[in-house]
Amino acid sequence: MFNQRQPRRFNIKSRLPDSRKTESKEELKAKWEEMRGHNRRKGNFLTSLPMLLVFLVFVFVLIYILNGYIN
Repeated sequence: MFNQRQPRRFNIKSRLPDSRKTESKEELKAKWEEMRGHNRRKGNFLTSLPMLLVFLVFVFVLIYILNGYIN
């Protein structure tokens, strides 16, 4: 009458391989440097931060001037 439920058991297998290969710090550092070198983006002059800030200031000045014509 007062039987407690048994916990469910699942067959869970790890996705990691059974034999874990340990890599030295030098190998990891070399791989990191190789990946880091390939992912560098060459930015465009128009998308640089100073140019975007100048564009933002220009937009605010233009809004201020056009607002003066409305009033």
